[in-house]
Amino acid sequence: MADIPTKDPVVNGHHTEVHRYTYTPEDLVLQSSPWEKFSRSKFDEELCSRWDEAMEAGMFRYRLDSLQTKILPGRLRFVAQLNVKRAQERRAPQNIIGMNHPFDPKKFNFTKIKPGEIVFELCPQRDSPHQKNGTGVQNGTTSEEPPASKRVKKSAHMVIINVSPLAYGHILLVPSLQDCLPQVLTEEALLMAIEMTLLSKHQGFRMGFNSLCAYASVNHLHFHGYYLEYELGTESCVTVPFYSGVHVLNSDYPAPGFAFQLQGEDVMGLARQVYKVANYLQKHEIAHNVFMTRGTQFGEDCNSLHRTLRVYLWPRKPVTGPKDDFVFNPALCELAGHLPIKVEDGFTTLTEEEAVKTIKTQSLQREVFEALKTEIAAVLG
Repeated sequence: MADIPTKDPVVNGHHTEVHRYTYTPEDLVLQSSPWEKFSRSKFDEELCSRWDEAMEAGMFRYRLDSLQTKILPGRLRFVAQLNVKRAQERRAPQNIIGMNHPFDPKKFNFTKIKPGEIVFELCPQRDSPHQKNGTGVQNGTTSEEPPASKRVKKSAHMVIINVSPLAYGHILLVPSLQDCLPQVLTEEALLMAIEMTLLSKHQGFRMGFNSLCAYASVNHLHFHGYYLEYELGTESCVTVPFYSGVHVLNSDYPAPGFAFQLQGEDVMGLARQVYKVANYLQKHEIAHNVFMTRGTQFGEDCNSLHRTLRVYLWPRKPVTGPKDDFVFNPALCELAGHLPIKVEDGFTTLTEEEAVKTIKTQSLQREVFEALKTEIAAVLG
């Protein structure tokens, strides 16, 4: 896949040569295949190739070996994976004590990464026609942008490796990296993350977001993305219609939350709908996690061929101070049923019942969630 590096983005105070991945709405994969038919898009090939190169170059804190994995017996089909190295060797999370912390340039942020941690710059071309020659990867061919003198310079949307990976291909999407935005969702950032999820053909490529006080470890706007070659129960779990096309998770799911799905090709509409709810939570200082995954259309079981993109948004109890009380921390992937486990004993003995208990300790009480639904209905209305 051909692309040409540019030197526009600034990392660690220096102009850095990066590769650019340019895409249009026509590149989004709106329908996914059933689980038995794995495939990769050009985006997947580019992402995995550069991630592998970074691993071979020693850019990570540890080498990610094959992770011991098991499906916990039970109806929820939780996927548990033992990842001791991440627990031991990751960068210490920042001490987050509130939802409205401003960005602090003195603390670690993604302007301070090494150039070798950059995967590529993600360049959406939503309103312009396909171009014929170029500096970016577009539809697997080379394309040319207008001369730099005619371009409006914007802060680059960067895809970087997570140096402490929880799974294969673990990356971070940092929208408008040089704008140094705090870890607060914006509609544009949500749209970028949804589009990036849809650039992949792989059913197991997931993306998500942890707000402040919801296990975000760096107060610089970012999303997580990674590959997990195991089907999750949340891809087809039961949801209940709530309001204006938004659903909620069925009452038997351990973490009460809102559920959204892509309707046809309306990617912008999905981003706007999720943002309305997330923005309300942020303004009212309610911690939250977001998870994006391929899945069946609402109302269809796991065998259905009617597939789409599901987005979950969990309001939750806030977490402040130390973050090591459990064998897993209930954040974006854990609430969705993927449980990276910190210690071998915990992995060996963990049951679905214990996992549910841990998740419930940090989820909203059912009556609190019901009251919140009334407020959210007014926002959506």
